[in-house]
Amino acid sequence: MRQFVVFVGLATLFVVAVGSRFRASDGDRIAAVSRLVSAKLQASLPPALNVAGPLDTLRRELPTRPEDAVRARLAADRRLAGADVTVVGEGTTVRLRGVLADAKAKRVALSLAENTASVEHVIDELAVPAE
Repeated sequence: MRQFVVFVGLATLFVVAVGSRFRASDGDRIAAVSRLVSAKLQASLPPALNVAGPLDTLRRELPTRPEDAVRARLAADRRLAGADVTVVGEGTTVRLRGVLADAKAKRVALSLAENTASVEHVIDELAVPAE
């Protein structure tokens, strides 16, 4: 989402610059500002974040059912890599089933499901092995 906001900001800056009849030397300034913004954005992102992931998600077909949206969010989250979570949908209610490595992964999966658009209820059937 941050990349999209930066892209829109840079596109707006370009349109404003072109509309104001900037000089050729202004192009260097715009390039410097865009490099600075890009560097700051990359520094603010967590190192494990896959930047190509959000772009690939936008390219694919958007899920229309709540359970498809939850599946997509769980699959895209690197904190749940390798986790086998089954998502079953019943209208606006989704049921999560599976075994996760730890309680943190369980909280992440539940949070992603609960904060997915068009999901009203989440039934937790996730298990965490006893330590």
